[in-house]
Amino acid sequence: MQRLDGLDDRALVLEDGWLSVLRWGASQQRFPLSELGDTEVVRDDKKKVFGKGEERIRVRFGSIATAIWVPAAEEQTAHEFASAVDAARGR
Repeated sequence: MQRLDGLDDRALVLEDGWLSVLRWGASQQRFPLSELGDTEVVRDDKKKVFGKGEERIRVRFGSIATAIWVPAAEEQTAHEFASAVDAARGR
């Protein structure tokens, strides 16, 4: 099991062929890895929404339902998690 904790009480959990999307510690949605879209790890500061000083990285796997944001300082961790998801689904 691997977990990526994000901002706004969100997290992604990779476990046994599934990606779970958590909010406030509870599972909101669960996706089989075979149904995930393209992996995306991009800078997404959203300065107009969050304020000028907040630097964020967005991680998602195709669907907006899988999106979470992590602090820019955690970018390497986000890339490692995304690589683990890609490896688990054979990409």
